Amino acid sequence: MKAKLTVILVVCFLGVAIVWFSGVFNQHIEPGQKDKTSQYSGAIQRVQYQELVEFETVPGRVIAQQNTTVAARVLAQIKEMAVRAGDVVTQGQVLVRLDQQELNAQLQQAKSQVQALEASYVQAQKQLKRAQELLAQGLVAQSDLDAAVASHDNLSASLMQAKQRQQQASVALSYATIKAPISGRVVERFAKAGDTASPGQALLAIYNPQQLQLEFAVREQQAVNLQLADVRQVEIPALGIQEQTELVEIVPAADSASRSLVMRFGAPSSTQLLPGLFAELELPLPTRQAVLIEPALVHSFGQLDMVFVVENNQAKRRYVRLGQPQGDKVEVISGLQPGDEIALDAKPNLL
Repeated sequence: MKAKLTVILVVCFLGVAIVWFSGVFNQHIEPGQKDKTSQYSGAIQRVQYQELVEFETVPGRVIAQQNTTVAARVLAQIKEMAVRAGDVVTQGQVLVRLDQQELNAQLQQAKSQVQALEASYVQAQKQLKRAQELLAQGLVAQSDLDAAVASHDNLSASLMQAKQRQQQASVALSYATIKAPISGRVVERFAKAGDTASPGQALLAIYNPQQLQLEFAVREQQAVNLQLADVRQVEIPALGIQEQTELVEIVPAADSASRSLVMRFGAPSSTQLLPGLFAELELPLPTRQAVLIEPALVHSFGQLDMVFVVENNQAKRRYVRLGQPQGDKVEVISGLQPGDEIALDAKPNLL
């Protein structure tokens, strides 16, 4: 009997304990935000839409409007490279000297052939004249005159060809000294002394630093709104240059893959500007309505951002989603609407 009574008491005790810990005997508070009985009487700021001007950044690069590749025009060994990458050159300055021995020998050979043919041609002229005189006297046949005429004409043609070969050899010899076609700066050397240069082989690359441009691939929707002489903001981040420049050239064909047009703007005047440097172009986008507030009005709690708004004369928390900073303000994407009143004097630790 005692054992049964003990079991009953233990079961009752456990039941009462479970009920106690479940909070049945505690005072219940209805869920929801705690009611604020204090009235807010501080300064307020009414939310309004503002015109937001945004810009699209288009990447580009610096290009040389005037550039050229210096190439060999004859087959010869490079005797001297007179310049290096980075050197400034003037038009007509000697850049490369090729070995002239073989070219000079070809010229001398061509001259010798011309001299020999000239002597033969003079003799043929005399024979032709003599044949004409003898034929007039009836001392030779017509066939002798025809042979003299043929010999004269053949030597005349051979002499003309020899003179052309001499001129070609003289021109080829002049190609052994390669001069700068433009004034500018040497970008790169593609060969060195001792190499054998062949016709068409690139030896040097030169650009004119006084004629640089900025090239951008602008998407079609923006490109159709641009015209020659339009002025836009450009930036060279590496040099810290920001400047307004003019649109000077539009390539009248769209790239079907990227759906863009090539636009070229005038380059800023800077001695540090180099072809290939990264550049950025700012193009305005259509204005739109946005809610902008001061960042000081936003209170952050971990990943959450909130502001205090006045509702029913009380300052209450309102969670918001922020966009990108816009100058000295920040855009509110959601959480605030025009007409809402922000409590300027409300502090998180007081509410």
